[in-house]
Amino acid sequence: MKKSLLAFLLMTLFAVQLQVNGQQLAAEKTVDISGKANRGYIGHVERNDQTREVAVTYVTKSTNAKVKFETYTFDYELNLKSTVADEIELTKAKSKYSWFKYKGDAYVVEGLTASPNLTGTFVIKKKQVTYAWNWFLLKYKKSTKTLDKLKFEGENGKNMYYISHYENDSNGEIVALAGEKGNMSKTPYQHFQKHHVFRVTPSLEILSDVTVDLGSPHKLLYSAAVADEKNPDAEQNDWVVVLAPMGGQGMGKYEAADPTKYTVLRISPDGKLVSQSTFTTKAHTWTITGSVIDGSKIYLYGPGFSKGLEKKYYEMAYIPNEADKFTDFQLVRVNTTGADFVSVTSMEEFAAKTRKPDDQKKLSVYNGKRVDIRDLTIGSEGQIYIIAQDFKVDGQGDITGLIYTDLYLFQFDQKGTLLNSFGIDDNSRKGAIIGGGVADARFYPSSSTLFEGKDPNYIYWMQFVPHSTKCVTETTTGIMTTTKTTECRPLKYPRVIKLDVTKGSFVKIAQYGNGEYFLNEDFPLVYIENGTKIIFIGETKGEKGLWVGKFDPSTL
Repeated sequence: MKKSLLAFLLMTLFAVQLQVNGQQLAAEKTVDISGKANRGYIGHVERNDQTREVAVTYVTKSTNAKVKFETYTFDYELNLKSTVADEIELTKAKSKYSWFKYKGDAYVVEGLTASPNLTGTFVIKKKQVTYAWNWFLLKYKKSTKTLDKLKFEGENGKNMYYISHYENDSNGEIVALAGEKGNMSKTPYQHFQKHHVFRVTPSLEILSDVTVDLGSPHKLLYSAAVADEKNPDAEQNDWVVVLAPMGGQGMGKYEAADPTKYTVLRISPDGKLVSQSTFTTKAHTWTITGSVIDGSKIYLYGPGFSKGLEKKYYEMAYIPNEADKFTDFQLVRVNTTGADFVSVTSMEEFAAKTRKPDDQKKLSVYNGKRVDIRDLTIGSEGQIYIIAQDFKVDGQGDITGLIYTDLYLFQFDQKGTLLNSFGIDDNSRKGAIIGGGVADARFYPSSSTLFEGKDPNYIYWMQFVPHSTKCVTETTTGIMTTTKTTECRPLKYPRVIKLDVTKGSFVKIAQYGNGEYFLNEDFPLVYIENGTKIIFIGETKGEKGLWVGKFDPSTL
């Protein structure tokens, strides 16, 4: 096969709005890096508040058996203090650099997956997961191949009904939620009522089996592995499952008594039931778009409908299509047994509490249509923040996809009452110099994080906005065909928005990089001086240099 690489940089001009403050960073520095480092990736960033230093380490493959580390160390004023190169055998690198995740150009993990058959019966299959390192995207690309079906029964030969499962790719195991099938004439809905949580090894050994009997039939509403705010570095996350009561025509005496009583299960990666909670929902057709674990608490959030709640079992409710709008937004926090609060906010309230920059002509209002609702963050004062971004479908260029537009930040108090809905235009612009599609910067969402300064009245909304894209086209020529594959990654700049969360107003907006410097995707920033300041980490326009910039919130 013949492969040729064509690298091109697609830059875009974007309108600098009047509210943008073009002030300088507290300090800024660019450093030329070696050719080796330029062909590698930033594998680790470490800060030391005692020595007041930040170390940025590049990783690149030296030979098939060796890997090279290059570490650039700066003081907090961004003076370059040292540059250290270290070439080491790949097999020894992990012991010296505990954060080192590179396992070679490719590796394979065998394990299990699960699915229902045509009758809903729980079926286990072998799978083979191949991880291939992509030096352009600077990450492993994962491909999964499903292999043979395996004969599996629950303990004591029970025939199980598939509900959901969680795959642990590190060891090939699965943790599954399945229903115990009963006699179709005597207990026709038992598989929706009597659940089993079990952990299965690749050799089909059942390491644990926990029974969860809900007393009435329930339908799966939500299932996801969820990160813990208090343990962000955990290798495996707990699994959160939400189940909604079933009812309706034909169920008769088997119908759940209360359509609003939902159940939340928290399950550990080793198959243990950590907690089982119930709460009374205030919205039906609830589309849970995200969840966060905070110690013993679980936050769940997403849009739904509050009207006619008492008549709506989950599986009977009208499922809205892409063009429909939700009327409400529900935010829930449960503890190990019940709910701390269940709050519902109408779209009318969102509109009334929407805030915009002074010189932005139109309000950016969340109106209930489908948007990309993302992270939930808990502030130091207990307030709750949810980030979202609007989008639209675009058919221009060589690919039909989502064009990302306005950005939202929803601010709730400690009990889930909406305080403010901040909305701002997105600054991404079309980079379709060569046909649009994957080369269009607007096809990539802006990412965000929140930063709290010393003054609790203010919060800093750190947005990483796509400015342009960098693409590589690979041409593969076979015997009869030629295939072109284009991989693109967005180049993002930092935009910092200072918000007065007490008054509900935009204070200042500053963007940095000036189209010359772009953030690193994996390590865009590091917090210094006990979390009171930030150092941005990025690259120069031509990718031949390392860019670092110090942000001091007291100057904005």
